[in-house]
Amino acid sequence: MIKIMKKIIAGFLFLHGLFAQESIFWEIVDAGVNSEFIESYINRLIEVDKFEENSIQASFSVIVQMDVEENSIKLKKLKAKDYQMGQYISFDMEEVEKMDPVKLNLLMSREYKWKDVNRRDLSELEEFSTVDNVFKERSFKDARDAFWWSNSQISMSTSGRGFIRQKSGSLAFRLEKGFADLGLSRELSENLLLGVSNDIVSTYLIIPGNTETVINYIGHPLEGNLGFGFKFDTHKLGGQINYMDVDGQDYDNAKVFSRKHIMVPSSSGILYWSNTFQINRKVDSKYGEKIKDQKKEKAKAEKLISKSRKWSVDGQEYMAIFQNIEDDKVVLVVEKDEKAHKIAEKGKEWTTVSETTFKAKLIDRTKKVLTLKRDDGFEFPLEIKKLSDADKAFISRLKWDGEKTITIPLDQFSQEDQSIIGAATGVVKARKGKGRELKVVQPYGSMRLKAGLSFTQLLHGEVSTNNDLLVTDRVSGTNALGVYAKVEGVTDDKKSKAYLQLNVSASDFKAYSLGVETNAYKMVNVGMDITLYPSNSKVEFKDDRDNPESKWMWYPGFRPDENGKNAGTMIISPYISVNF
Repeated sequence: MIKIMKKIIAGFLFLHGLFAQESIFWEIVDAGVNSEFIESYINRLIEVDKFEENSIQASFSVIVQMDVEENSIKLKKLKAKDYQMGQYISFDMEEVEKMDPVKLNLLMSREYKWKDVNRRDLSELEEFSTVDNVFKERSFKDARDAFWWSNSQISMSTSGRGFIRQKSGSLAFRLEKGFADLGLSRELSENLLLGVSNDIVSTYLIIPGNTETVINYIGHPLEGNLGFGFKFDTHKLGGQINYMDVDGQDYDNAKVFSRKHIMVPSSSGILYWSNTFQINRKVDSKYGEKIKDQKKEKAKAEKLISKSRKWSVDGQEYMAIFQNIEDDKVVLVVEKDEKAHKIAEKGKEWTTVSETTFKAKLIDRTKKVLTLKRDDGFEFPLEIKKLSDADKAFISRLKWDGEKTITIPLDQFSQEDQSIIGAATGVVKARKGKGRELKVVQPYGSMRLKAGLSFTQLLHGEVSTNNDLLVTDRVSGTNALGVYAKVEGVTDDKKSKAYLQLNVSASDFKAYSLGVETNAYKMVNVGMDITLYPSNSKVEFKDDRDNPESKWMWYPGFRPDENGKNAGTMIISPYISVNF
């Protein structure tokens, strides 16, 4: 009796604990269940014309929240968790409730692999707002990582860019070449940026590069010196500061590009505002794919019947071209087998089923009997059924009755021929009023816009024979200010990215840059950076302190010739990157 009472009390306590709980939560970790349910949900949105509002993908995980009442449980809320982007997206519960009950029952049954949710998941479920933290916004993070950070533990590129990142954490060793955001191509300024970084900020040392040998299409490269820098990038603001101290610095006059005209970006910086947008593209829906396949099949069938082909009709074969079909009767334009007719008229060797052979001309034929004539003029009838199989096949080539067309009921054709005729003559038409189902909008990538001001203090100097640097002039004040604008784009699968950049300064310096990169094979990417310095991209300096009238013009590209033409250059820099 005591044991029974214990069981009753334990059961009561269990039920009381269960019913006292307001909600229960879990995450579906069965990928098949997740994808099946989300695909059904997307199909429901397509039916009610709400798909364009959706950003949930079949690869996401579903988090379930159930309300536990006294006598029942009720589905309260669903969230889609995107592990890759670190975001949570709410399902439209109004449409979820109208989905197939079988799908909903499967979801609520928990008869699949699942796990308890963590505190962060719970906070997201309890938050009724659908607004996500901007630092978790998919598009911003994708675009930032593509051009700032690295998703790989080790990433190395022939462009002079490298990352060695902690296996767990956000700290990385970082290597870069040049000041690309300032419009200074890595080929123009080979200064190396070496430091540590996370996915928001980076601090680094500036190490001067080699200017003894430069690529052919560089006009006048930039020298460097030891310095330091700092840059940051958030969802709205970003920037960088660079500084290289040239006062009192020595340069080896034998190892510089031009000892009389030393060019150094002594200090520089950028401050920009940014915003990120989702890039969408229209793709065929399931219904659209079905219509598309039907159109392909129709086009293929139309091509087949537009030419002469062999048609199989009740055991007989015709070489003919399809003309039309009406009331399930097919009209064929039969081709005359000229070669076979000439052989029959000239005469050939015939063989009977008893293997008797003779040579004769075909004079006439009916459906069952041939009239043959031997060389000696003797004419005689012969039943077609008494001929060998080879000669029967030959006779089938003589089915020309002097008429151009024949009409045959559709059901007498072979199944294959009926299918071809049906596909070619059928009408492929989308459901009336459902044209939107043919194409649906899907996220394709992320596009980020950057716009701001830049500051580049360029100085001109001369290296003496004693290797002392004498600064003759520098760009400062408003002349050092410029405009910076950049558009970055990356696909959601992270296999391709591209950018377009503009730099224009008050000093008349101009640079237009373009870059693309795509995955070539597994962990190997190929890319290319292109920077255009137009003919009017230049900066004027005094090259003699004692003579203010002495001027020298710096061109990042080629200097104009004696006719004032052929200035400027386009620097093309291909590279290969490997990501581990």
